Amino acid sequence: MLIEGFIFPEDRLYLKNHVWLVEGDTLTIGITHLGQSLSKEIVHIDLPDEGETVKAHDMLIAYETIKAVSQISLPFDCVVEEVNDVLWDDPNLINDDPYKIWMVKVKGDMDRGALMDVGVAGKYYSELIKKEKERYAGY
Repeated sequence: MLIEGFIFPEDRLYLKNHVWLVEGDTLTIGITHLGQSLSKEIVHIDLPDEGETVKAHDMLIAYETIKAVSQISLPFDCVVEEVNDVLWDDPNLINDDPYKIWMVKVKGDMDRGALMDVGVAGKYYSELIKKEKERYAGY
């Protein structure tokens, strides 16, 4: 699905914090096209340790851009199964292809109520982009 020039693949679930998830034996976690666009030039990333247990809404990942520090959390408890080690040396790879470059893989009991399929995510992110355009229309 294409929303205001931003790609949202239909094979993923989404969170309101610009995170995508792919279901499988583990849940693969990454950042959306829109999220990476807002986070241009990721200069540093803090990934969790493999085997680490992260409680719902606690910080899973932190990343620093030239403008800000952002955090990713999940709405459910999880255990980190794998981290994408290439990001330690070059976190900006996320900006090259945010749907190819994943951050972590976790196991956990997903709270499906907090997840959006691409149709619901499309509506949510369309409204978000619309509000941001209105906010900055006078600048």
